[in-house]
Amino acid sequence: MAEPRNERPALSRPPRTVSAMVFALLPMVLVAFGIAGLVGQCSFSPGGPSIQGGPVPTVDVAAELRRAAGRVGFPVLEPSLPATWRANAANVTTLASHAQVVRVGWLTGRARYLRLAQSTAAEDELVASETRQPPHARGTVDAAGQRWVVYDSVRGEQAWVAERAGVRLLITGNADEAEFRTLAEAAINAPAGI
Repeated sequence: MAEPRNERPALSRPPRTVSAMVFALLPMVLVAFGIAGLVGQCSFSPGGPSIQGGPVPTVDVAAELRRAAGRVGFPVLEPSLPATWRANAANVTTLASHAQVVRVGWLTGRARYLRLAQSTAAEDELVASETRQPPHARGTVDAAGQRWVVYDSVRGEQAWVAERAGVRLLITGNADEAEFRTLAEAAINAPAGI
């Protein structure tokens, strides 16, 4: 006679659906956002990035440009800008061609942003690097006694490019034309380089 088997009933498993996965992850996401919110490391800004609401870093432009001048093979210009402008970023990067770019960014007196890039790179390479898109010239503008080529940039911004003593200057950001002109004049009229 066959011995009766001791069979266990099959376990009932809930179906694996997208909604089940969302409900499983939702508590973890809420806890993560709660912790991040408590320590002040994130905020919700549906209109895009904003410079209000927190401390903005400030950099010592003169010191940063002196350091950059020691790393690159061209004279670095130090523009003299209005006291209401605050430098908040500075760096040196190397492009694919091995040309180096010295960048400084400022918050203008009207809470807009402008960045000056200085490099010996070819214009197309510098524009593509700074605007993050293929170069598309829109025309020219005269500022500080120089003709600047105007290019499209990201987020509807623009970039102005000119050359001074073999160094290409590129200004980009979301400021208005008057502030672009202020930075263009400061760059063209800066002392001969560090």
